Amino acid sequence: MALQLNPGDKYEKFEILSVARKYDGSWVYRCTAEGYEQPLAVRVSLDSVQDEDTARRALREITVLEELTNTHVIRVFDSGMGANDHWHIVLEGLDGARLDHWHDFDRPMPAAQAVGLIHQACLGLAEVHARGVVHRDLKPGNLWVEPDGNLKIIDFASARGFGANALAGDNVTTQHVLVGTPQYAPPEQVYSSTLTTASDVYSLGVILYELLSGHCPFWADRPRSEVVRALADDPVDWMNAHVKQPIVPLREHASCVKVPENLADLLETCLAKKPEERPKDAGVLANSLGWVLHHELGQAPVATMLVTDPGGGVAYRMVPPGAHRVGFGPGLDIRLRVEGDDQPWALLEWEGPPKQAELRVLDGGRTITLNGQPISQRAAIGAGDELGIGGFTLRLTYPRA
Repeated sequence: MALQLNPGDKYEKFEILSVARKYDGSWVYRCTAEGYEQPLAVRVSLDSVQDEDTARRALREITVLEELTNTHVIRVFDSGMGANDHWHIVLEGLDGARLDHWHDFDRPMPAAQAVGLIHQACLGLAEVHARGVVHRDLKPGNLWVEPDGNLKIIDFASARGFGANALAGDNVTTQHVLVGTPQYAPPEQVYSSTLTTASDVYSLGVILYELLSGHCPFWADRPRSEVVRALADDPVDWMNAHVKQPIVPLREHASCVKVPENLADLLETCLAKKPEERPKDAGVLANSLGWVLHHELGQAPVATMLVTDPGGGVAYRMVPPGAHRVGFGPGLDIRLRVEGDDQPWALLEWEGPPKQAELRVLDGGRTITLNGQPISQRAAIGAGDELGIGGFTLRLTYPRA
């Protein structure tokens, strides 16, 4: 019998306050627990773990979340196996609502607000992609908007690692079984057994298109809700559209006539049928959206980075809001010198003012310092702080508020 808890119930050390969200295999509860001062949520499996596949699915989400530190990804505090072999994950308690509850998707959202939300999702996902993990089920129901407008990705149950980063014995091969939600699934799910970070970019592109237009990308004559109702039980029609139908150009919608051309072109690229024609990952998309926010929508001033080389020479780098790969190769976003490979040393994430940028170390074997002290994982970069990377000194200047 499925374990379904009610307000007032006790589960392990948790006092259940309310049911927050319901998933197919687990429920999330608001709760209190001894030893925690902040509001909590606990995700508990409905059924006990009775086979290896169930255990791997639980371990996968725990493995992904425990190592993430981004403010745009839900935090995990603990995990374990409870009575009768039900797994649980202890998460931060969130105020706010899912994006599809927070916003009526039949009503177009102002471009700056829509781009800003998806930009935040990209910042959260950039760390995930940098770790070699694909989310595989990005949709409005898995994006949470807090009262202050901060967006968090809240569900990684479908995530997979690839290559050396495979999680719990998994990888991103799908064996031609539909993964995630058909409305947001990339076309390669039909013809390929492998998903990449560009697959997540496609899903974010669909969400952004819907936010901007109030329509699904393939039907101009019906509002989004009408299409969703009509195809609720027909994943085949969704996948046929993703694979075969061209998207309706964004600016053909009356509400999108004034959307900047560069934004419309970027969105069309995100929704390319072939993954290799899209931005390759969320970090690249974050930087492109940051450019649009600054240059086209006037929403995000840029910061300036002063780079001093070991010989005392100086150079300047413009840093728009985004997720910037820092290192020594020509293919990186913030390159310290021309020669070198494209393996990034760190990820510099900046949402724009009034937030501070944060540096996420990507290779624990390389020494990066902040004001002379080694950084082990993530650190906020204040005005006047000095970063040391491979003999180079970096200093970030923020725009005036």
